[in-house]
Amino acid sequence: MKTYRKLFRYALKEQMEYRFNFSFSILTMIINDAAFLIIFAIFLSYFSSTGLTLGSFLLLFALNTLVYALINGIFANIGELPNLIEQGKLDYYLSFPVATLPFLMVSKIKVHNLGDLFFSLLAFVAYMLFFLEGNRLLFGLKALGVSLLGGIFGFGLFVLIGSVGFVLQRGSKLRDLFQSFFLVFGSYPPEVFEQQKLILPLLWLIGIFPSAYLPYWILIGKGGRETWLALVLLSGGMLRIGIQTFQLGLKNYSSGNLVLQQ
Repeated sequence: MKTYRKLFRYALKEQMEYRFNFSFSILTMIINDAAFLIIFAIFLSYFSSTGLTLGSFLLLFALNTLVYALINGIFANIGELPNLIEQGKLDYYLSFPVATLPFLMVSKIKVHNLGDLFFSLLAFVAYMLFFLEGNRLLFGLKALGVSLLGGIFGFGLFVLIGSVGFVLQRGSKLRDLFQSFFLVFGSYPPEVFEQQKLILPLLWLIGIFPSAYLPYWILIGKGGRETWLALVLLSGGMLRIGIQTFQLGLKNYSSGNLVLQQ
């Protein structure tokens, strides 16, 4: 564990070498996320009869940006796993005498996606200050718990999707498709899709329900112990499936340089 902490610090220091670029990249991503929120606020000012509120959207967006920052920012190689396999770059990580998956996790950080992390934290604070009716400390603890569980599910899901690259020649296409679905559908509260019976199974398939909607329901008080239990089981199960699939693919891996040549 000490080795991985050092590797993570090295990756972070590498991104912080140019302080202005580091700060500017984070700031621009925060502005980008805030602009999307402003657009939704304008939409609500014209279509207030939809039953949606700015608070519900803000809370869900905070959960989504946190998961996205985890996969594409803090542990950026998880989001790029199919590319590493296809382009033969996984060979580099296999040459070190440490466990491959944890090494992949901590060895790369995308600084602009850290802006999603900071925006997520700011969004949670804004929700507690302006929309929350209740105990802020209790809400903060619940938000921390469900965010971690949602992040674990998203992490396991994208390890699983990335591991498809061991089998498919273009696993990155599947990864891009899932990320697009995740951003598009996960940006709207589940109430939007209540009447769309065909979309609901798709939202389960792409992981929106376990990673964002279940945590969202818990935080707004619609989910009880059963929802907590479902979230814990789904998160733990997906993490296990993702890791085991990666390990299985790794056993049959020779050189990623060959993938694009097949």
